[in-house]
Amino acid sequence: MIALTKPIKRKTARPFMHYRRTIVVELLPGDVISLRLHGCRKSTAWSLHDLYYSGVRRDVAKAKAERRKAKRQQRKAQS
Repeated sequence: MIALTKPIKRKTARPFMHYRRTIVVELLPGDVISLRLHGCRKSTAWSLHDLYYSGVRRDVAKAKAERRKAKRQQRKAQS
């Protein structure tokens, strides 16, 4: 792997929702990802560590909800 020393910008292939604009994705040094609509100045930036942590938490919550749902259905089937 190569360490990120300068920003890398890429544009998405398809327009985003009703905005009809593509999204510009920037990978910045310091493990930061930035997103903005093409043609707009305002961007949002997140640490890659925070994004990964949020993704893992979401996956765990989804699995937990599925287990609860299966348990509920099993109880209903037994009754």
